[in-house]
Amino acid sequence: MQIFKHNIIVNQVFIAFLDGQKCTELSHFYTEISKSLNFPSYFHPNLDSLDECINDLSWIFEKEIILLIFNADNFLKKESYHKEIINSIFENAIIEFKNKKNSFSIAFQVE
Repeated sequence: MQIFKHNIIVNQVFIAFLDGQKCTELSHFYTEISKSLNFPSYFHPNLDSLDECINDLSWIFEKEIILLIFNADNFLKKESYHKEIINSIFENAIIEFKNKKNSFSIAFQVE
């Protein structure tokens, strides 16, 4: 049995986990996503750094990268006005990765 906390590699697929209950505020989201996607030490908790890191992910060597956000109904619940910007960054990253050797996708699990 493999125990994981923030991510796991299965069949050469890097699966990162983000718990929406731990990401009800933007500051908590930055902490959790940096752990989930193994962001490098130069990541700073701001939108520009998030955009830069999520469009890079060169430190992840698997060809497929999936970010699974579970408890998504709680994601940025206390600061919902940030949701549109974060979702836009996610969408841009998915488009960017279509031109790279890796693929990046996001799945939301709601109750």
